[in-house]
Formats: sequence, structure tokens, C-alpha cells
Amino acid sequence: ASGCGKTTLLNMIGGIEPADSGEIIVDDLNITKTKNLKTYFRQYVGFLFQNFALVENKTVEENLKMVRDQARSKVSMNEALDRVGMLGKEKQKVFSLSGGEQQRIALARLMMKQCRVVLADEPTGSLDRANAEQVMRILKSFSDMGKTVIMVTHDPSLIDDSMRRIVFGGEQSPAGVQAHQA
Repeated sequence: ASGCGKTTLLNMIGGIEPADSGEIIVDDLNITKTKNLKTYFRQYVGFLFQNFALVENKTVEENLKMVRDQARSKVSMNEALDRVGMLGKEKQKVFSLSGGEQQRIALARLMMKQCRVVLADEPTGSLDRANAEQVMRILKSFSDMGKTVIMVTHDPSLIDDSMRRIVFGGEQSPAGVQAHQA
């Protein structure tokens, strides 16, 4: 449901918004009490937004170099682009790419960041079905690499049996059970 705090929760987990009460613990680090949220954000968290959060007037390469320079990535730009099916698009301006291509560039950026937790806020909301399914496959590959993926989506049909825990309507579904809207 809209307006129930899903994005706010992701922002709190990501260290962008403070929690009013309670605690948020990620990898044994209580982020509600840490003094160094900037380090937490840089080392642990990667965001994937519905609006992609790319610099549109820059090239794909320029967008990815910004992350590479900050993160000292173990994944090369070419490797990340290849893994998301975008190798060869390095010189294109972001604004010339389709929504699905922009989201895959955002996913390549996450691969290069080497984050432990991926927070995805409606990552498929503005995509057609084929691109949405491709984004979901890439997010699943993050999980297979040992990253924690926390995703908010209004499209439960994109969630498959590979997802570990599904919260739907405020209740957790058993592992491996697909959520359905009533």
C-alpha cells in the first residue's frame, strides 16, 4: 500500500534517514547508534531506485567511473557491463538509453560498488515486463553472490521461488512460497 513507510524503511536501513525509535542492526552494526554512517553507507549499502539515479548528461562510462573511483572495486567496468548485458554502451549518453538499459547501468554500478546490502525501491516500477524480469534475474544473482537484497515491489508476480522471505500485507510468507495479492 502506498504511504505505509516502505521507502522510509529502506532509507533508514541505508542510513539516509534516522529512525525515530528502536534499533536497526546490519551485520552486527547498530546503525541507529553508530557515529560513522558515512563509512557504513560507503562500505555496506547500495541503492537501486525506480528513477535509476544516474547522471543523464554523462556517458555510461563516466557514471560508472564515479563509483569505481570511490569504491576501489574488485569488479571491472567491462565485467559489470557484460554481466548486465550492456557491454559496448560505454560511450553512450545515459539520456539516450531506454529505461531498462538505464536500470541495468544502475545494476552494473552496484556490482562495482561491492556493497553487502542492496536496497531496491520499486526497481522495476517503470519498466516493461521483459526488462523487469531481466532486472529481477540480476538482483537474484546478487543474492547468489552472498549479498542481502531487500526489495520493495508492487508486482508480486515478479517474485519467484528463489526469494528467501516475502513479506506481503504485513505477514511473512513461508520460504519458497510466492505471494499473491488477495
